[in-house]
Amino acid sequence: MPQQSTKKRFESCCVACDTWIVAYQSSALPHPVYLVWYTDRASGDRLLMHRSGTVFTAEDAAGVAAAADAQLTALVYHPRFPQWLERVVELTPTISNVYDTDYIEQALSSKRKLSLKAMDALSNFIDLFGDYANSLENVAHLQAFRENPVIESYISHYYRFIFWPRLQQGERFKDAERPALETDHSALLGVFREMKAHFEAGLTRLTGN
Repeated sequence: MPQQSTKKRFESCCVACDTWIVAYQSSALPHPVYLVWYTDRASGDRLLMHRSGTVFTAEDAAGVAAAADAQLTALVYHPRFPQWLERVVELTPTISNVYDTDYIEQALSSKRKLSLKAMDALSNFIDLFGDYANSLENVAHLQAFRENPVIESYISHYYRFIFWPRLQQGERFKDAERPALETDHSALLGVFREMKAHFEAGLTRLTGN
């Protein structure tokens, strides 16, 4: 079967089962890792987690389904996840999002106005962190970072000047017209680094175990 066809089938399975593969990369790790993000209609967005409290990871996208299937009894997952595993067998996986934390940190460390790409990347990471904190009770206390004033101020700015205008205006959205983020950039960088450290502490030994 042509690769393009299997990728489309994989994406269809992800939509049907509300389950996607995402990549996370950081210089604190020896290589990128692959996570499973899903939407539980009863309790919101989450990451696939081990019952022990760590995040499920795999070393390559192609090995995610097999590794998760082998460890299923040790994982916390939503009802449609086993269906997803059955459907994606032998399909070419696609990555729905890539979280590059080094890029975000470099952008926040710069004295320049944050680019649209950097603003999107930080917003996506904040969402990922919130979903992680929503995944199990033992990490629920980390939601306090999402409520940090500097993070709330950032998200408010992002939605007011980027997310909603871009959604409403489409191709007419002009990045040059958006105002610069008015915040304590050093404080924002500090909170981001704390969030990053907590998140990476929750990753497994990079073997999916």
